Amino acid sequence: MKVVTPDEMRETDGRAVRDFGISEEILMERAGMAVSRVCREWLHRLPFRSGRRPVLAVAGGGHNGADSLVALRDLVSLGYPGEALVVVKEESRQSAALLREIDRLRRMDVPVRFPSDGGNRHRISHAALIIDGILGTGFRGDLPEDLVLLVEAMNQSAQAGVPVVSVDIPSGVDGRSGAVGRTAVRASATVTLGAPKWGLLVDPGTRYAGEIRLSRIGFPSALLSEGPGSCLSVREAIALLPKRFPEIHKGQAGHVLIAGGSPGKTGAPLLAARGALRAGAGLVTLLWDRELSGYASALPEVMGRFFHLSDPDPEEIRRAFEGIDAVGCGPGLPDEGWARILMETLLSEFSGPIVADAGTFSLFAARPERVAELRGGKKIVLTPHPGELGRFLGVETPAVLMNPLEMALDGARKANGVLLLKGARTIVADPAGRHYVNLTGDPVMAGAGMGDVLTGMIAAFLGQKMEPFEASCLAAFLHGAAGERLGRRSSRGRLASEMADELPALLSEWEQAVGAAPHPEEEPQTLWPVLPPGGGLR
Repeated sequence: MKVVTPDEMRETDGRAVRDFGISEEILMERAGMAVSRVCREWLHRLPFRSGRRPVLAVAGGGHNGADSLVALRDLVSLGYPGEALVVVKEESRQSAALLREIDRLRRMDVPVRFPSDGGNRHRISHAALIIDGILGTGFRGDLPEDLVLLVEAMNQSAQAGVPVVSVDIPSGVDGRSGAVGRTAVRASATVTLGAPKWGLLVDPGTRYAGEIRLSRIGFPSALLSEGPGSCLSVREAIALLPKRFPEIHKGQAGHVLIAGGSPGKTGAPLLAARGALRAGAGLVTLLWDRELSGYASALPEVMGRFFHLSDPDPEEIRRAFEGIDAVGCGPGLPDEGWARILMETLLSEFSGPIVADAGTFSLFAARPERVAELRGGKKIVLTPHPGELGRFLGVETPAVLMNPLEMALDGARKANGVLLLKGARTIVADPAGRHYVNLTGDPVMAGAGMGDVLTGMIAAFLGQKMEPFEASCLAAFLHGAAGERLGRRSSRGRLASEMADELPALLSEWEQAVGAAPHPEEEPQTLWPVLPPGGGLR
């Protein structure tokens, strides 16, 4: 699914008008109707005593403000009481669309107020529901003082139980980066229009969005099909899964080699192996020191190939490549000389795809170009967390956290591979500039070994002939969805091995639900949170 920047969305809007003859007013009407539908869902959840309180549309001077007034007009036409608060008094700063919608509301005897009328805090606190149409995706920086006070009043009402539905993006969130200045609207739900905006889906902006719903509002699919940014829905994830034919055998499901481990860190490669098996790998072999082989009894499905930790022989390592389709390396590796020999041999000599994690980023600290040099154009996926990416690029961790997309793209270019930056909103980037944001995950995943499972999953998909970018996006999506399943049963204390073990049932349920569902998506479509099949398909 395409994810856009505000500039890309403006270009899409323009093309809809120029190339397809779809007027701005038609798009605005459909946007307002989509917002109205989501508002009605929230209004139906309210207690009966809220029923005669008015819906309040808080509108800025631009198109989002006009969209909010269209939504209000539709709600009033259905019998809901309503009123509008237009936060821009001067007509010179009001769009023609906003002026048109103000006129239509007045003809319906809907009160239209301005800040100078007074009583705004009372209106906000006594609304049944608030529609946030103050600012759009092009906003940057800090809110002016008058809007800070208004937004804080809206957030106080939200805390008191008044639902807030934002149009396209919560006011105060930067649609390009997700940055938030002094404050922003904390929405119960956000209805994003046409295509999801990058700043809506990444930290910190996504924390203000509440439930994220997407309405395509009538844009032709040709305008929404391609672009550098993307995310996945359940339906799209299932479509990406490697196909399994009745006659398939283990040799055709991919043979994955997991290379890693050291004294005291034997669990990491075993968890990666478990992740690979649960993601469908037909065969998994561990490549590690012979002295560690006894630990493999915890996972009897795996095979073993060995080297001598004290004196690793590159030729012995190369022999382990026989019959291998993909390699996952780095889990449990220290930053010692013998580990460098192992990693450099793998990166330079193995011709198939590699996913590299953990120890990789200490071994090649501040030298991402060395990884590109060793691979020589062969496929690689790198899976750092922010601290590891900072080490890899030679920058401080806060620099990564401030600009995660730019840093992920920089790492992908310098290492000439796909880079998956782990986090609450995992980002995948490739050297050509493609980038993906992952919408699944749960706080219960904040535990040891979760990243090792992800490494194995990516390796399994690479071994099943998926391309590195698609394999990384799919693995991140399923990894987070498995974590969500655990999170629905408990808030903490779950194990990485348990998460890996969730994958088969998760995939089976999703495949059955997708097969049974009618083809058209719901409208507006729920992007986040990702619900189980019984709770609706995305």
